[in-house]
Amino acid sequence: MKLKRFLSALVLSAAAAITPAHSAILSDIIFVVDESGSMGNVQANLRNNIGLFASILTGTGEVDAQYGLVGYGDNFAVPRLVTDLTNPANFATAAQGLRTNGFTEPGYTATAFAMNALDGQTDLFSFRSNAVKNIIILTDEPSNGDTAGRGTSGGVAVSNSVLDQLLTDNNALYNGVLRGTSTINSFSSLITSHGGQVFDLNLFNSNDQTVVQQFVTDFANAKLQETLDFCQLNPTSPACQPSTSVPEPSSLALIGLGLLGIFTRYRRRSMTA
Repeated sequence: MKLKRFLSALVLSAAAAITPAHSAILSDIIFVVDESGSMGNVQANLRNNIGLFASILTGTGEVDAQYGLVGYGDNFAVPRLVTDLTNPANFATAAQGLRTNGFTEPGYTATAFAMNALDGQTDLFSFRSNAVKNIIILTDEPSNGDTAGRGTSGGVAVSNSVLDQLLTDNNALYNGVLRGTSTINSFSSLITSHGGQVFDLNLFNSNDQTVVQQFVTDFANAKLQETLDFCQLNPTSPACQPSTSVPEPSSLALIGLGLLGIFTRYRRRSMTA
């Protein structure tokens, strides 16, 4: 009986070793940041608080995130890659390169750029193939100046409807940190149609770091829940598939040899008796 109980325990341990283990949801997050003159304080708060944002989003172990950055609306008016997807520390360093010299703000075009969706685009983000795409736009201006000269998708300038289709095609989540009625009206239907929310840019533009950090905390918690909800609504998405942990063949062999050895010893003792 003792041997039977021991063997049962060993078998259960071996079974536990091959039980599938769920991995974190991969999330590739691109911040799309307006580079007009009024956005300098927002840019500084983003640099200084990306670590807090990341610690909340990934601290539970349910999400594995990396962060990229698009700047748009400076005097060249063409969206540009400020940093490819990276960790929070490298993101903060790269974000020092954001500009504040202002021009028109083609936010629709910049969002398409963030998804590698512009015709002939050469600076591309290295999205993980099985990651949820999260696009977050920060601006105090409605999208304007979205002309073909600043980027096309499928041969046409990026309009609200074109961007809506691109977000759908990429199965991307879209959020906005916005200020002003016209700005909110410009983006809100796209945001709410693609799993996101509109957040108050005034809170993120504050010089009171207590206010800013509370905003970042609330925003990160919302993004965490949004990402988890995405996988509940899209269980077949590659990003939402569990990974399995299968023991190495050598581990299985050791378990088998152990069981064989115990059984052999038991038979010898029985024959001796």
